[in-house]
Amino acid sequence: MKNVTILGATGSVGQQSVDVARAYADRIHVGCISAHRDVEALAHIANDLKPEYVAVTGVNADVEKLGTLLDYEPVILSGYDALLEACTAGKPDMVILSVLGIAGLPAFEECLRHKITVALANKESLVCGGKVIQRMIRETGTLVLPVDSEHSALFQCLNHEFDVTDVQNLWITASGGPFLRWSKDEIDHAPLEKALKHPRWSMGQKITIDSASLANKGLEVMEAHFMYGVPAERIKVLIHPQSIIHSMVEWRDASVSAQLGPVDMRMPIQKALLFPEMLENPCVRPLNFYEIGSLEFFEPDMEKFPCLALAFEAIRTDTTAVYNTANEEAVACYLAGKIEFGRLSGLIESSIRKFYTDKPKTISEILNLDKDIRAYVKTLL
Repeated sequence: MKNVTILGATGSVGQQSVDVARAYADRIHVGCISAHRDVEALAHIANDLKPEYVAVTGVNADVEKLGTLLDYEPVILSGYDALLEACTAGKPDMVILSVLGIAGLPAFEECLRHKITVALANKESLVCGGKVIQRMIRETGTLVLPVDSEHSALFQCLNHEFDVTDVQNLWITASGGPFLRWSKDEIDHAPLEKALKHPRWSMGQKITIDSASLANKGLEVMEAHFMYGVPAERIKVLIHPQSIIHSMVEWRDASVSAQLGPVDMRMPIQKALLFPEMLENPCVRPLNFYEIGSLEFFEPDMEKFPCLALAFEAIRTDTTAVYNTANEEAVACYLAGKIEFGRLSGLIESSIRKFYTDKPKTISEILNLDKDIRAYVKTLL
């Protein structure tokens, strides 16, 4: 029986993690769950799974209301340190880190300190933590399992190893988002309702906008860079609208291994939760190759999608944390109607230029830099 904690249980990945845990109730015990503010959804999950610990991480969340919604008496964690406390509450074997944005970074650090296996759905933690987190993983020997479908695919193609000795290139596929066939001018002035209509996935607003700008693919490139130690020039992005091939590994001898699967996040979540076992997945409908027909592949247009080009620059200039924070602020501005879609990349680029020389060496310094970047982006408006 594996004791699992789900951080960010009410989000998209968190809820799908709950689905997988429920499907394997004879193998997975959920001992702790957390949410930022949505106490109603948190209580619903808690009443179903009966974890011993329930954490509310938002300082202004209605903790009293949570207590009235629960039909049993778990230990309720709340307040400023609730997220860190949730990492170790009940001594979990694995923590699913699906907290949104850089907020997950301190939790990632806490798990590494205690050598708790991390199922990583929060790519921003690795992108912002960069070399600091990379060093902690190496020094502690903590197992970090990818949950993103693309990185889970790479892990499978690498035979569940992180050894890239014989790898020529890593290929990460992208659907292309809603603006794949739009002109640059149309993209730059895209209305919010169009940007929020992803052709393949149903996700939260922030990640949906990132998918439309291909910033999300840029973040995945950075994640692959830090997770596998591969330089930027050996990580390739391939537009693949059908989203059947999730990633590929090109070997030194020119052969290629590809991972194919249905468009369903519960597959990579199951891979991580049950690792190293491979069992039937009752949550996922298998691929039907007779229905698929043809598969398309395109080279990404870096001029139409400058956020992707900037991601490679961020790796080369060691400004991945700057990229992530500036993008978070830029997307928030777009969602609030303060800027047009075309300004997203400009705010990121200006931030990279501004903080080019800042090289934080600790998690605390990274979090302080995060505050400075957010303040700077606001001045650009």
